Amino acid sequence: LEEGLREALAWRRGELEVREVDPLPAERIKAIRRKVARSARHFEKRFGIPAETLQNWEQGRRKPDLAARLLLKVIEEDPEAVERAARRP
Repeated sequence: LEEGLREALAWRRGELEVREVDPLPAERIKAIRRKVARSARHFEKRFGIPAETLQNWEQGRRKPDLAARLLLKVIEEDPEAVERAARRP
């Protein structure tokens, strides 16, 4: 907690660099899904991300967190690798 407060103060003083993270807009999420799956249900079966979650992202009702955005980008680049990983126990 103390470390977080120190970082916040350093940021306020301009001592920390702030990076913008690609927000991955809803349209791009939908394009990724269409590229690799026929439907949200097929995407769920293939990669393990619940169809309802994906639909919320695609419709802009919710935004994926950083980990989800990274996973979606990997799915976009190498869907077979993610599919293999999702199948392993």
